[in-house]
Amino acid sequence: MAGRISPATNLLRKSRLFALPSSLAPPPPAPTSIFCSESDSATLPYPTKATIETPLSSLVRGDWGLKRPLPAKSTTNSSSNPLVRINRLDTYEHITDFHPANDHALTLQKYQELSLPVSSTVHNSLTLSGSRHTSVFESSNDNITITEDQSSGKKLRYRFKGPWLAGMTEVEFQRYLKKVRKQKPEFLQRLREVITENKALQARRRLMDEGKVLEDSDIPKEMSDAEFETALLALRADPTSLGPEINRFLDLATPPKVPDRRIHLHNWIGGPSDVASPQYARDGPPRTHPSAGISYLRTKSHIDNHPVAGPQRDPRPVQARVLRARGRGRGGSAKSIVGVAGFVTDDIGPSASREFDRQNGSLQFDPDLPGGSKWWVKVDRAMVDANGKVILRVDGATSSAKALYGVKEATKALPSFVTSRASFSRLDENS
Repeated sequence: MAGRISPATNLLRKSRLFALPSSLAPPPPAPTSIFCSESDSATLPYPTKATIETPLSSLVRGDWGLKRPLPAKSTTNSSSNPLVRINRLDTYEHITDFHPANDHALTLQKYQELSLPVSSTVHNSLTLSGSRHTSVFESSNDNITITEDQSSGKKLRYRFKGPWLAGMTEVEFQRYLKKVRKQKPEFLQRLREVITENKALQARRRLMDEGKVLEDSDIPKEMSDAEFETALLALRADPTSLGPEINRFLDLATPPKVPDRRIHLHNWIGGPSDVASPQYARDGPPRTHPSAGISYLRTKSHIDNHPVAGPQRDPRPVQARVLRARGRGRGGSAKSIVGVAGFVTDDIGPSASREFDRQNGSLQFDPDLPGGSKWWVKVDRAMVDANGKVILRVDGATSSAKALYGVKEATKALPSFVTSRASFSRLDENS
């Protein structure tokens, strides 16, 4: 079989460039009537194109494995660790359209330095505080298809064949209805099988209640068209029975929960929920795997080993940048927003909030402070929501952890080259 493959086909099969995954759709804009100014160069919430890296021996020649070399002015001269993403391999002007990919690549590297697993949102879908860590790789929450054993707890999943109806517009819903109407014969055949099974089950129970011996001839295996039409009318009049069958046939994602004030009404029911997290029923199924590929750790069952003091209970402190401080008085913001490891978070622990208010320069914006206000934290939890955004929960680093690594006060003036990435400074032995 290998001898029949042409040289060009064999070259394409072994090419790493053709093995790149297809581009993802960019995130849609938020549905709002308020005018929002957006930047074309702003970092997207998640990467849409794969990142390409080349060895140092090929980098000096500008060789990236593409059709033509890339200019050094836009790669090696502009970054110490050049990474690119390809928009088009060849344009009408005979050039390769590319952009730097250091934003998402360095963010991934920063996150992996935290050695932090991604938590699931099964126990608490609104916030990470006060919830127990459950890995997104657990077998009870990492199912793609329905398991055979529905009685066990291993039937939760995050991916569905059908769309999430609550997040569709009217035009998308009408387009989906046209597609669904073509499956009407298959659905009627499925309903006939379900009604026949229920009728046979009722006959079997009736014979058992009467104490008769079960025989195959006494159990109906087929039904006439008239009986099927009568049973179909009964199903249409009962949304609680027809809804689960429609949901199971189309494999629709779990809809949002009906408010309690409408429970007494006779509404449509989509069947039992098998979604891996209540958040996916409220915001829709996740766009990617719940881990988003940023970490494959399952637990935090590891400790940092200090070269002198040995194993430590608290992790190594990380430096965060204060983006918006919590204000005082009327009109002040209720939450503090910080940036850590390339992510922005406002989920701050209670002990960190008290320490955050005591620091100088944290209550007001100080434009004279080089690099902005800094803050030493420890990252407790990480989660990826249904929209593909990473949510972190941080808390203030303990005094013992900061003293062990010789961390100076974060709000002091720092050099301009210091970024929000974790950086540590050693105290002088004589100080």
